[in-house]
Amino acid sequence: MAGKPKPGFWIVVILVVVSLVGFATYRAGFFSIGGTSDRTGKTGQPKDIKSAASGQKLKITFYSSSAKQNWVDEMVSQFNTSDFTVGGKIIEVKQFHVTSGGSFNQIKEGKIKPDLWSPGDESWLLMAKTYFQDVKQIALIDTFTPLVNIPLIVAMWEPMAKELGYPKPIGWTDIADVAKNPQGWAAIGHPEWGKFRWGHAHPEANSGFLTIISEIYAITGKTKGITTEDLKNPKVVSFLKDFEGAVEHYGLSNSWIDKFMHLKGPAYLSACVQYENTIIQTNEKHNNKPFKLVAIYPKEGNFWTQHPVAVLKGEWMTPEKEDASNQFIEFLLSKEAQQRAMQMGLRPILPNMVMGSPFDKEHGVIADISTDKMFTVPEERVLNRIRGLWEDVKVPATIILVLDQSGSMKGEPMDKAKEGAIHFVQSMKPRDQLEVITFNNKVMTLTPLCDVGECREETINRLSGLFAAGGTALYDTVAMSYANIKKYQLAKPKRRYAILLLTDGKDEHSEMKRYDFLDSLPQGKEVEVPKIYTIAYGGGADKDLLAQISNRTNARLFGSTPEEIKKTYRELSANF
Repeated sequence: MAGKPKPGFWIVVILVVVSLVGFATYRAGFFSIGGTSDRTGKTGQPKDIKSAASGQKLKITFYSSSAKQNWVDEMVSQFNTSDFTVGGKIIEVKQFHVTSGGSFNQIKEGKIKPDLWSPGDESWLLMAKTYFQDVKQIALIDTFTPLVNIPLIVAMWEPMAKELGYPKPIGWTDIADVAKNPQGWAAIGHPEWGKFRWGHAHPEANSGFLTIISEIYAITGKTKGITTEDLKNPKVVSFLKDFEGAVEHYGLSNSWIDKFMHLKGPAYLSACVQYENTIIQTNEKHNNKPFKLVAIYPKEGNFWTQHPVAVLKGEWMTPEKEDASNQFIEFLLSKEAQQRAMQMGLRPILPNMVMGSPFDKEHGVIADISTDKMFTVPEERVLNRIRGLWEDVKVPATIILVLDQSGSMKGEPMDKAKEGAIHFVQSMKPRDQLEVITFNNKVMTLTPLCDVGECREETINRLSGLFAAGGTALYDTVAMSYANIKKYQLAKPKRRYAILLLTDGKDEHSEMKRYDFLDSLPQGKEVEVPKIYTIAYGGGADKDLLAQISNRTNARLFGSTPEEIKKTYRELSANF
């Protein structure tokens, strides 16, 4: 075997090769111990491979308004998969979508502690800044950064808008003239359209609050600087009262209003206040309708909400989390993220970006809008006064609260249902009226009709004492409740009337038959009748029947569980 290398030779060769490869790899930084590679995150910050590989994460919470939810969700997903780091820890953003007013209240109460907060408009940041400075002596908010532009517009069915002059400019006052006229659309030659039905979100939502401010700006002729004296002006108070008196429906979001507009058509709402991106999305979704919604940019002016984001300087904030939060903001302001925002119907905050589809007439909007008459947010003390003025002028409600206390509700379902009902009663205003009816085998009046300011505590005490037993006389209960509320409506028509019905079962003990009961309800989608909002509580409820009840009164069926019932009642309370 002369001339052949011996086995030891090959072993040496292999060892040398392995050593050389190992050395080269070490110099490249791939296996360095405690060192960093030359890989960088998108912000230019070196990534610690060892720490990242170990799975260490730095979690930050981001509370955002719902108007930009789709964009935010997509951006968070992209960010979280891009391995941005701070101190060798991978940044992970967890987003929550809450109404601007809801998040504001929860931050005040200490229920949530966001690292990043992006309400719909700077007004919420200013109110929070003032509150924490004055009450808590904490500098919670230093600066904030606009993320996207979303004009607040009036969405109206195109044929109706054309009767008001569209595509020529239409104003808040033009809409108010029709809205407050007892003849409604008949005053301009269309009696078949009925009265003008107006809708906007509850002021707890950003768009709802800005709608109220917009109505005040419109009647004062200003675009900035509403004062407390303006709010005392009888002309302003009267205008706001008339405008809000035409509101058919509030809600916690524009998406709900818009959804029902398309579901129920022009007879449900003639117009509502929307974010521009919402009308773009819904016109795309419902492009098979005979006519579309169009955006009215009121001639007196409107708000361009910039959805600012602030890093909150609470006791929970750390230098690492602040750094991570700023990286995420930088990511949202990148050209790529802003381009994606535009594709989703949000106007980019970055300058000099070309506006193309979906900002076109096909989607009911206009790309090139004048910003000469943009409303500005009043100072903080005025904002609080505006909220109080709205509470004073809005139409009071008369509510019949109907609760199932049959045996199937025993235990947690009954306990949670009582908690939810009590929460609803606590949210009602003193000028509102309330009647509480409960039922099992029989129908019982727990609290006769009363002014909430006088009977709130007694009603809460009675609700607290309820217990579950017996069967379910559903038909008899609803028929009696509906007869009562029609009687109250006839006596005092200028109020908002509704029944809130919660049940977990099917009828078992009514004297009425099902067909007689259904015949006693409105036979079509009538809009002048009191609404019956139904809550299918758990899996055993007769959802088909409850849906029929709500649909016939132009209301809505809610599905709920014991865990969700307080939230459901909160959503219902935003309608009144």
